[in-house]
Amino acid sequence: MNNKYFAPRVNEYVFCLAERAAEIAGTPIKAEWIYCQWAHETGQFTSELMQSNHNLGGLCQVEKNDSSQPDGDQYYIHFPSYEACAEYFGYYLRNYREDGIYGAETLADYVRALKHGGYFGDTMENYLAGTNRIFEECFSAEHEVTEDD
Repeated sequence: MNNKYFAPRVNEYVFCLAERAAEIAGTPIKAEWIYCQWAHETGQFTSELMQSNHNLGGLCQVEKNDSSQPDGDQYYIHFPSYEACAEYFGYYLRNYREDGIYGAETLADYVRALKHGGYFGDTMENYLAGTNRIFEECFSAEHEVTEDD
């Protein structure tokens, strides 16, 4: 059995939500990838959007509301809870099947599929640098411990 020790920077509650989203999305999507994406999208879980809309990933809709997206003609989704956002997100990731998300073997592959599908407007270089930094800080191999430890 492998127990995971989380670096102090990991928000364990949000990681549990990422696990739920990954479970819904299906193999090979990893909770760590989703967590890093959410941390990048929300400024390490401090953004006003996250706190006021329970929106962990900058998810948008075309239906008008009071949360307009500044760089487009869509509106941020307001979720009733973080759990609802995580479940929605798991199903939402299935939309990136044709973009190669289910062929992802690494965080970079996952991010590449999201970029190809238009999930984010940032440069691939910047988005990947942000998610990679978070991954290294939170989930590098040195943080794993086995039952024998």
